[in-house]
Amino acid sequence: MRKNIIKAGFKSLINCRGLSLLELLIAALITGIMATAAFSFYSKMHIQSETQYEISECQLMCRTSLSDIRKTLRMAGYKIATPPFYEINGDSLSIYFSDTQPVDTIIYFLREFSVSDYQKYPGLPPGTKMHRLMKQINSAPPSIFTDFIEEISFTAVDAANVDISITAHASRSDDSYKINGGYHIYTLSERVNIRNAG
Repeated sequence: MRKNIIKAGFKSLINCRGLSLLELLIAALITGIMATAAFSFYSKMHIQSETQYEISECQLMCRTSLSDIRKTLRMAGYKIATPPFYEINGDSLSIYFSDTQPVDTIIYFLREFSVSDYQKYPGLPPGTKMHRLMKQINSAPPSIFTDFIEEISFTAVDAANVDISITAHASRSDDSYKINGGYHIYTLSERVNIRNAG
């Protein structure tokens, strides 16, 4: 009886052998393939999310800039008896009203990137000019309202209406986007009615 127990124990030890080298190599190969596929998927998703973020940033820059200009321009002429209530000079817009001073002045204008700014973004398409939208309130120093603005235009339709168009530019390129050197741009336009001009 004791011999039978020892034989059974010995057989179970033989049947409980470890993994062979071939089995380990196959397991390592399968793990490597799965890890490579997972990393590739993660990398593609990360690039797509970065691209979507850049597009959203362009749209946000245009919307916030236009919203602020619209709000200020609608106040043009407030508590001022005689025109001009605003002045357009190329890509700059001066708005006059009276709120805290006899005449409050807010100026929106573009300032081109400096050489060091361009050096931070060496992949920009050749000949592309990037600007910051600046905002100056009365005699205070101008402050940066937003950057990566390609162009802005102000057009007086009549005394009470101004057309505004803003084009924002992505700060990074998208390899899947073949237009404009891979850089997304977004343009937003709106007609603003000046309440005090009519």
